Amino acid sequence: MNRRTEINIELKETVAYRRRDEKFEAHCPQCRKLVEMTTPLTAAMLANSTEREIYRLVEAGEIHFIETDRILVCLNYLTEFKNNV
Repeated sequence: MNRRTEINIELKETVAYRRRDEKFEAHCPQCRKLVEMTTPLTAAMLANSTEREIYRLVEAGEIHFIETDRILVCLNYLTEFKNNV
């Protein structure tokens, strides 16, 4: 007779984000208001996603962003998007 033991491990992770130079206030053309924007890397950490996934959403036009010398993602819309998925 074979025995099978199953072990489940639950992990909780907290990310403390303190780099102020990665968050900006800017006008989001889609939201039509002044919002907090951030880099795709920071957006990925805050959305519990990957930077590649954030870039995919940007290229598909599924999340709000602006493009200056770099891509900035609208945190206001990212939060709404994450809650609706």
